[in-house]
Amino acid sequence: MEIHKPKAAHNWSEFLIEIGTIVCGILIALAGEQAVEAFHWRHEVEAERSALHDEARDNLSAVAYRQAEAPCIDRRLAELEEGFRRQAKGVPLEFRQPFARPPIWVASTGTWDIAVSGQALGHMTHKEKLSFSDAFDSYKAFARLRNEEDVVWRRLALINHREVLGPGDWVELHQAWGEAMGTNDRTKSLMTYIMGKAALGQHPQPIADDDAADLKAFCTSLF
Repeated sequence: MEIHKPKAAHNWSEFLIEIGTIVCGILIALAGEQAVEAFHWRHEVEAERSALHDEARDNLSAVAYRQAEAPCIDRRLAELEEGFRRQAKGVPLEFRQPFARPPIWVASTGTWDIAVSGQALGHMTHKEKLSFSDAFDSYKAFARLRNEEDVVWRRLALINHREVLGPGDWVELHQAWGEAMGTNDRTKSLMTYIMGKAALGQHPQPIADDDAADLKAFCTSLF
């Protein structure tokens, strides 16, 4: 194999040409590397964005389900208030069916939690990151409220055993009813915000099958 030794530059012109050639080669290599890197992160960001939008859609579906329950929850709380009045007067409650808590549908925010620990978010614009952050904070707040609501409605289910309840039990039921009223009001306000400013351009899925059947069963009046 014949090896050509590099030739020394004879003048400044040749020297500058050689330096320019080396610099251009380095710049081309860097530009190529940056192009590959940009393509990689563009793909990663798009995949992350799509996954976050899917999760947002699931959360909006959970909120839409709670909105569909809202009139029935309002009526059930009013029926409980009427039941307390009857109980105070010694009138039998005569519920047509057992008291039941609202069916619960809570989506997760796992995709967002994973995204926060990754790098794709860092390649989004500040405005987009902020919109995702605000939306998912509200989804988490909604999940907490739904869980709080579920706990307090489980306490209200004590009314199904009214034949063995003492005075202290009825006081506990009144307190749980008051907490359920407060949770209901907070949930309504949060749902309005989510479906407006935290929707991220997504739309909830329709309520169908078992979810629709559970909702219909819950909405049956107690009296």
